[in-house]
Amino acid sequence: MAKPTRRYFEALTALVRKVLNEVSFTRMRHNPDRAIWETHGSLECFDIRLKEIFNRSGRMYSYYVIEADNVTVGFDNYPDRRALRQKYGRDFTAHLSELIPHKHGARKTTLELTSEMSVELFLDYLRENIIGH
Repeated sequence: MAKPTRRYFEALTALVRKVLNEVSFTRMRHNPDRAIWETHGSLECFDIRLKEIFNRSGRMYSYYVIEADNVTVGFDNYPDRRALRQKYGRDFTAHLSELIPHKHGARKTTLELTSEMSVELFLDYLRENIIGH
């Protein structure tokens, strides 16, 4: 695992604070097996939740836009069974631990495979698709 530095997490937090309002929660934890960064904030009427976890499996992330306790859109790369089934068909069970980048639509009713996302790309997505729409 390429472990992120504290400076990496601090840079992400600073970047998020420039875009989001009312950053209400930030967590940074490091230990030999895992590093976690998580931030919650708001943007217009939306709650924004961002999380990155680095462990032996690699970098997992989840970036979500929530309105009235419902997902508006979310990007993550967890081993989601629906995403794995979409990618591998009947053989998806051979890949149950695989990290797979994907996007959840409103209320998680839709799912599409994506390329890998980063905090920077997610913030760009917010600017282009969420703010002022």
